[in-house]
Amino acid sequence: MNKLERFSWVAPILEENWTSFCQLRDILRLTDAEYPRGDRRNSTNRDSLAIKVESWLQVEKDISIYHEEIRQNVVDAKNEKIKGIRSSPESIILKYLDRYKDYLFGHPVIRNNDDQIIGVVERTNNGAEHFFGDDKQKIRRRVGRANLGRDLEDQPAQAALVFNLNHADYVEIVCNGTLEQLPDAFAMLDREKLIEKSVLQRSNKDAALKKRICTLIADERIQEEKEENDCQLIQLAMQATEF
Repeated sequence: MNKLERFSWVAPILEENWTSFCQLRDILRLTDAEYPRGDRRNSTNRDSLAIKVESWLQVEKDISIYHEEIRQNVVDAKNEKIKGIRSSPESIILKYLDRYKDYLFGHPVIRNNDDQIIGVVERTNNGAEHFFGDDKQKIRRRVGRANLGRDLEDQPAQAALVFNLNHADYVEIVCNGTLEQLPDAFAMLDREKLIEKSVLQRSNKDAALKKRICTLIADERIQEEKEENDCQLIQLAMQATEF
């Protein structure tokens, strides 16, 4: 890029921005291990969870120090009037740290009765994004379509809960430790209460039509039951008159 005269001024800017971004990334310790497909994918070892929490506490201290350093750098740059027309990378990072730093830390940690860490809330949404991507891939393999908008609308939100059956602790709680007990777990559900509590059902563009059809079917059944009852009453009345 430096060899092209019209782009020669862009390279130093991109390098400066990239260097600042990498510095922030290193301080936050964002690595590929954060991804579900990284080196620590689906790691549930309690020792690793404790190490992860300890690491996050150290990151919080490091980012606080870095926050004050770039604040001072931005102030010095303004005082020395070396800031150009464009915003420096540090000023942009400072703006976002001022706005979001309090939300980067303090995630809940779940401990058992022995004060051992058994669960932590991830500090990024990488897990959720990869889960959604994997789910779309499975749907695409099943239906064979590239555009999955309608399929995702029609799929109930509860379908995502099925993937919890891949986790031993979930199976232990819901199915008494074995998937063979899954039918018994469903049998224990109260259907009426389940219908009342089920608020996860998605609506799509045909939801209103479906609701109308269900209402018409219900009205038709009520009418049929009424006619059947009337016929039975007439038969009873005719039998009574014969006697």
